[in-house]
Amino acid sequence: MKTLNKLILTFLLMFAVNISAQGVFYLHGVSIPQKYQANFESNEKEYFSKLAQDYVNSGKMQGWAVLKRVPRIGHAQDYKFNYFWVHGFESIDQMVSAQADPFWNKFESKFKKKPSELLKESQSERSGTYYFKTYDQFSTGQGKYVILNDGKVKDIQMALDMGKQTGKIFKKNSKKSGMKGWGVATVIAPQYKHNTSNVFYWDIYDTLANAMKHMAGEAAILDIPDEMAGKFYENLPDGFSHRNITCLLYTSDAADE
Repeated sequence: MKTLNKLILTFLLMFAVNISAQGVFYLHGVSIPQKYQANFESNEKEYFSKLAQDYVNSGKMQGWAVLKRVPRIGHAQDYKFNYFWVHGFESIDQMVSAQADPFWNKFESKFKKKPSELLKESQSERSGTYYFKTYDQFSTGQGKYVILNDGKVKDIQMALDMGKQTGKIFKKNSKKSGMKGWGVATVIAPQYKHNTSNVFYWDIYDTLANAMKHMAGEAAILDIPDEMAGKFYENLPDGFSHRNITCLLYTSDAADE
């Protein structure tokens, strides 16, 4: 498990999946009750990360990651899903091909057992699946905490152009701030009234403390000029729709071969 920073996430992703600039990724969440979480995490590590790694090794996928939302932040109703999967691909064609024959379908043939023999999260609830195209990103090393941000901007191109400027400042400040990666992506799908977000950002840090400082307007954000910050939020009039602080649990990428 080398780095979450070529991903992303996604943002993402995460985010610790190898998501190259101009690559694509999708993420989806799941709500796992407390009593099933240890079992869920064990299964992801012992089984599903290995299946994902097989797909990465065979060239069907760039990377895969599991993120866990940091608990005790906000109300449970506001942050319904506590785990997120991130899947990274070189292109839309590669992504669609992999989805036609997903790696989890190989579970029984690889492990000689049925998933029902070990999965106990029958009371889990899954989110929809959200697709993104990476516009710009950087990685300076291995990160652990990933802030997932999405929102609706008035001018997408302005947001992307400002993102490039912001990314340069973040990268310059990365060593002293603990930032390990950053990226911006546009939404591919869904595009309908229940999902108004059209941009997605991710911020990767080495520690939870530094991630929280970022949320407080410190860390890598400190050297953002006031004028630039003002234009950013003017273009994002309602603020971010969601801001989740997550912890990287597991990855499967080319570095794990």
